[in-house]
Order: sequence, then structure tokens, then C-alpha cells
Amino acid sequence: MLATQRVEEPALPAVPSYPCPSPWTAEVDQIRQRFLYELDHPEDGWVDLGERDGVQLWKKWHDNDENPVPWVRGETFVDDVTPDAFLAGVVQIPGMRKLWDPRTEAGFMLQRFNRTEVLFYAVAKGKRFIASPRDIVGVQRDFVEEDGSALILQTSVETDRVPKQSGLKRATLNLSGWHFRPEGSGIRITYILSISLGGMIPSAVVSMATTESPMCTGRARDAYYKYGHAPYVHHDPKHEPTTIFQNEALDTDKRVYRCGVTTGSCVGEVFEIRYDTKRMHQGGVEAAVEGAGLELSDDGKGTVRVQVTAAGENATVVLSPR
Repeated sequence: MLATQRVEEPALPAVPSYPCPSPWTAEVDQIRQRFLYELDHPEDGWVDLGERDGVQLWKKWHDNDENPVPWVRGETFVDDVTPDAFLAGVVQIPGMRKLWDPRTEAGFMLQRFNRTEVLFYAVAKGKRFIASPRDIVGVQRDFVEEDGSALILQTSVETDRVPKQSGLKRATLNLSGWHFRPEGSGIRITYILSISLGGMIPSAVVSMATTESPMCTGRARDAYYKYGHAPYVHHDPKHEPTTIFQNEALDTDKRVYRCGVTTGSCVGEVFEIRYDTKRMHQGGVEAAVEGAGLELSDDGKGTVRVQVTAAGENATVVLSPR
């Protein structure tokens, strides 16, 4: 039986008290400080590994750290995209992730606390005859900075929602961070990772984690250039809507996007879903609602306007290629 069959993905992951902080807000704030320090201090112990396929690579060892896998860092430039489109439409949505992350077997939300903070579960493939598959339970939070840049941060957390799974080794994600900074006609992407895989780690696995993990920046870049970005909900960081955003999914083969929501108390409230008119949906989209409580209008230029018409309804916005 596959490990992904043992942990059930909830259809409605939003917690009853949504929106609220997660129980691990302090942990996320701590890794955010650490991530920003590492981001701004490349001279502090980072070893330059040179450039590969347009990605600049580094590694770093920390004093008294017995983890055989070093900290790693990858950086590249992606033209003609905004931070929010790349964050939400390339890196974050699971359907796109399978196009640039060959190690992930599965990943999904267990709980959603607010628009930007979720508890997640992920399973990474093993290496045949060398290492068993790993799984991770962690918290993820997105940030929008005042300078227009954006962050995705993840770290492992302790929770009884996912007990240890047979056949899987529980890895500890000390820190995983993406930074998307506007630069010229595109964005500068930096990815920093510190992970403890647990157990005896063969040198081949250490080497793979050191060299291949930071290359995800280049693979995500190339996936965007080939496929564009998935549709995504465009959030106003200064406004908290009453609508509960439950989940998003993309069928990459059919280019069908689904956004599940529970409508809030503010009837007439509006949010936007933006889609890619250059690659992913260059012919436009067909927009439909499954369920009730929403009304759609498409400007034909990359934005679907979603208006709440009834409170307390579970509904799904579906965008398909025209």
C-alpha cells in the first residue's frame, strides 16, 4: 500500500476558528528571522559551488551540527513574471510542483488556519536500494514584504494528526524558504534548505540532497517558461475577506484549475482569480461554478472576478481551457 493512501487529504481543511494564527506562529517567526539573515549574509560561511544550468549554488556547514546534509542554497532569475504569480501559480500549487520537483511523491494540506498559514503533509520518494522514502509534517506560511517581494517558509512541527507511518522515515525540515524579489523585467529567486533526513544516510543521498535540492529553482523556472503559471487567487494583503479559501488544485494534463471556497458572511464580497494568457491559457478560459453562492465574470484579459451571492455555501470555481 502506498504511503499516500494512509493519510487522508481533507476536503475542507479550514479549521472551525478560521481565520486564526496556527499553534506554531512563534516557530515560523523564528525561522523567518533565520532565513532573512542567511539571505542577506551570503559571506557568512556559504561555500560557492559555482553555476549550473543558470543556477548559482552554495552550501554551508554550521558549528556543532552533526547533520551530514549541509545547508544548501540556489538562486536564479526568471523573466516576465511577478512574485505572486510565481509563488502561487508555480511553486505552491501541487499540480505544478510535480513538473519541477521529481522527488515529491505527494503533498497536501491537513489544516488551513488563514489565507497564508497551513499545516501540510508531504512524502518524498526514496532512492532504490539505498534510502527509504521520507515523510514530513510541517507548517507553511506565506509573506508579502513591503518592497514587493514574497516568501514561502516551511518547518517541521510536532502534531498527533499524523502518526509515524510504516515504511517511511520521518524527516525533519529545519528550514525551507523561497524568496521572490522583483528585479528588472522579472524576479530573482532564492531557495534555502536545511533538512535532517534521519537514520543512516549513504553518501550518495547526501550528495543528491546537496546538489539536486537547490536546483529546484532552475527546474521551477524552466517549468514556468514551458507551461506558464497556474491560475491563482489574487489576495489584497491589506484586506481579510470573510470567504474561506479551502484549497486549490490543477490538473496539468487538462489545464483545469479548481478553487474550493466556503462563502463568508459578507454577501457582495469580491475576490479575483488571475490566469496566464501567454502560455497556460493563451486561448482564454471557460469559467464555471460547482455549487452555489458565487457569480463569475471574466474580463478575457487574465482575471476572473468572483462575487459572493450567498453566505455559508461550499462552492468550487473551475477554470478550463477555452
